[in-house]
Amino acid sequence: MKYHFQLLLLVIVFKVTPVLAGDTLPIHTPSQLLSEILKYRSLSGHEKSVGTFLLNKSLEMGLNVHLFNDSDSSFNFSASLYPLEEQKPNIVFLSHLDVVSAVDSAEWLHPPFSGAIVHDTVWGRGCLDMKGIGLMQLEAVASYVNEAKQKSLPYNFTVLFVSGEESGGTLGAKLITEHNLPLLNTSLVIGEGGAGLKNVLPSKPEQEVFFLSIIEKKSLWLKLSVRQKTHGHSSLPASTSANSILIKSIDRITTERPIIIFNKTTKNMFRQLGELNGGVQGFVLKHINSWLLRPFRRKILKREPLLLTEVTNTIQLTNYSNPNGPPNVIPGVATSYFDCRLVPTVTTKKFLKKLKRRIHNHKVDIDIIDQSPDEKASKPNEQFNAIEAGLKKAYPGCAVLPVLFPATTDNSYFRSNGIKAFGLLPLELNQTLIESVHSANECVPVNTVNKGIEAYKMIIRELINQENTKMKK
Repeated sequence: MKYHFQLLLLVIVFKVTPVLAGDTLPIHTPSQLLSEILKYRSLSGHEKSVGTFLLNKSLEMGLNVHLFNDSDSSFNFSASLYPLEEQKPNIVFLSHLDVVSAVDSAEWLHPPFSGAIVHDTVWGRGCLDMKGIGLMQLEAVASYVNEAKQKSLPYNFTVLFVSGEESGGTLGAKLITEHNLPLLNTSLVIGEGGAGLKNVLPSKPEQEVFFLSIIEKKSLWLKLSVRQKTHGHSSLPASTSANSILIKSIDRITTERPIIIFNKTTKNMFRQLGELNGGVQGFVLKHINSWLLRPFRRKILKREPLLLTEVTNTIQLTNYSNPNGPPNVIPGVATSYFDCRLVPTVTTKKFLKKLKRRIHNHKVDIDIIDQSPDEKASKPNEQFNAIEAGLKKAYPGCAVLPVLFPATTDNSYFRSNGIKAFGLLPLELNQTLIESVHSANECVPVNTVNKGIEAYKMIIRELINQENTKMKK
């Protein structure tokens, strides 16, 4: 099972055949449209151009468009089968317009904002996170336009494009959930989350498993800073400085062994993984939290680091800085930033209290830069079953597991408002390009784009059929 649970981190991988320069696809395919979308440098805070392009494409597809916010830093709109004003129960496919930067552009085989289509692969920042997924959702919903005109479907199906997910969602999903929930009339959100992978189960390497997230870790971004007066010249010894204080604090934070914390979602995930795998390894996974295995569980989980992240808080140093100055001057200020991800049962207050005890230095100031909202798990229900049925039609023989997503997405804003949200990328993935998302050479095979569209179509069909069956009873 080594490495395969990394798909739960919103990292997305594909088995890509060698590219051949000069080979391109014909225009008007979904992949060609994705190529056009990727050419927009829509970093967080600059989403309006790509949003306007997609809004116009949605109108061309025959969808009903509603523009919620119309600024460069906050461009949010929906594209749906029926006008939102009709107030049909709404199933919302959630996507975001923004992407992270490509500071590593020199390492790319093809420029990150070129949207290059080479042989059978589309290249570019955001082709997976998350412009490619939004394109798949849009194509799938638009395929039902004619049917929606001919008869009244039990649901409205909507693609909701929002801004700023990569910077915390304040000007996107948060804004929508604060002001527009009555208009959206949302029955279910299907957003970013886990995906499908083979070679997950040691005893069944060909078994494909899809990880459908029902809750996420809480995101908590912290700033730690120290101000310490000392003599300025670095040739003179200084017993304490801003740097020495902060570095010691960082060491205390990053070297402490994390506590293992199980909740209902992770207990169920390990139980189902064990049942799928079978044998001795399956027994161990199924009973990993039992009193019998508790003394050994850390050693077992450390063999698969990302299994360990499912049941522990993570604290990652992402930045360290001093004010600009020459090398021979001792800075009086030192600052560091941490990205923390908390398991659902741990509150911010509880986490910060423990962090302060660990640092044990009143000179270190801790400020919250941003945090995701508290949320409750969206328990699997009939709609979950319909999504599972759609996945199994798209990928015959696959298994579907409800899981805790160890990253954080815009789904949390809807769950915090009592709306069910399931996280899913209906794509078959492998380990080859697991570091490409938020890194160099992000790409997606053309056949994966087409397969993702078909999977979303089948999920929509299963949701429609399920509701129609209920109405007939």
